Amino acid sequence: MKKSAEHYISLPVEQLVVGLYVDLEVAWSQHPFLFRRFKIKTLDEIHIIQSLGFSVVKVIPERSSAEPKAAAPESRPKAAKSETSSTMWAKKKHRIEQAEQFRNRRSELAERYKEAVKRVKTFTQDVNSAPANAIRDADEVIDSMIGGFQEEGTLVMNLINLSDANFSLYNHALNVTVLALSLGRAVHMQPEELRQLGLGALLHDIGKVDVPGHILHKRGKLTPSEEKILESHPLLGSRLAQRIKLLPKVTVAAIEQHHEMLDGTGFPGRLKDDDIGLAGRIVAIANLYDDLCNPSDFSKALSPKAALAILYARYRNRLDNTLVERFIYTMGVYPPGTIVQLNDDSVGLVVAIVPGALLKPTVLLYNPDIPSKDALLLDLQLYNDLSIEGILKPGEYPPRIYEYFGMKERLAYFYDRY
Repeated sequence: MKKSAEHYISLPVEQLVVGLYVDLEVAWSQHPFLFRRFKIKTLDEIHIIQSLGFSVVKVIPERSSAEPKAAAPESRPKAAKSETSSTMWAKKKHRIEQAEQFRNRRSELAERYKEAVKRVKTFTQDVNSAPANAIRDADEVIDSMIGGFQEEGTLVMNLINLSDANFSLYNHALNVTVLALSLGRAVHMQPEELRQLGLGALLHDIGKVDVPGHILHKRGKLTPSEEKILESHPLLGSRLAQRIKLLPKVTVAAIEQHHEMLDGTGFPGRLKDDDIGLAGRIVAIANLYDDLCNPSDFSKALSPKAALAILYARYRNRLDNTLVERFIYTMGVYPPGTIVQLNDDSVGLVVAIVPGALLKPTVLLYNPDIPSKDALLLDLQLYNDLSIEGILKPGEYPPRIYEYFGMKERLAYFYDRY
């Protein structure tokens, strides 16, 4: 529903009280607050507004939780620049510096992700002509990723934005690997188990190299015969992996079982319950989640939160319930890619989550007063006064917010150290 236009009043600064929602109507660089529009929380904030030299301030009654102070007949004394104002300017500068460091780190991470995708593409294309080299390269990718998982410190899952044109089967393979390894780590798999799982995830769609391109890349609905051919890819991948004879049995099983369901409704073998191994169960969850967020037809893409809800509700008892619950916990209450509303009415994009702080992710803040390239990134763990109040679904925010965040069509994930 379209919101009605806000109306405002011009209020003398001496009538300001805690609870009024103000719009300073000046450039972001001319005040120490995080936003130019905000609800006044303390008397110090009133003093800072007065110190900026305003005689009147724009107030939005609909967003306010208090009434203005009655007009006083006496003249207002000139407000001195407070020590609190200096502190706020320093905090604002520090936030800007932190955001710049975080943006630079994320740019480096995005480059690492792109390099990993290139390697996935290379060994996928070599798997038929030079299988030994392809498996060696896949091993190197997995060893590098698992090495990061074993280092001391907290792993942070980061969002990588991609355009639809830049998203491919290779991105999907890497996404599934990151998601599967995160779940494997969460259920305390040992390093060798993680390596075998990671290889299975990275190679889970290897059978698609033998699926005709017109079926593989078709955007519309597949015919029944095309569907049958596509559903053969896990078996084709398993046979290819067995011919290579360099892969562990767990890896081969994960490739063959990543579309199986515990109730026997999956494919290609209609396996049930204990016939599906742990690696196959994990890759099935990671694969389905990424398919829901990044389907071939982007118009059917789900938000990360909606995709998790689908896994939990629609696939209950078809996927491993315990693993699904652990996956949801691992992905966080607000998964990367979720657009959220904070308790100060600001809007943010969740770009990173830290295990153990699921209610306090890192968010990119929407602020039309700041160029998007300079947008603030805030680790909510560091700000006790900021919290997430709710999730915004597509259609509940204007396109300009989507554009500001640089959200393209596709989501990808990569890990970094915290």
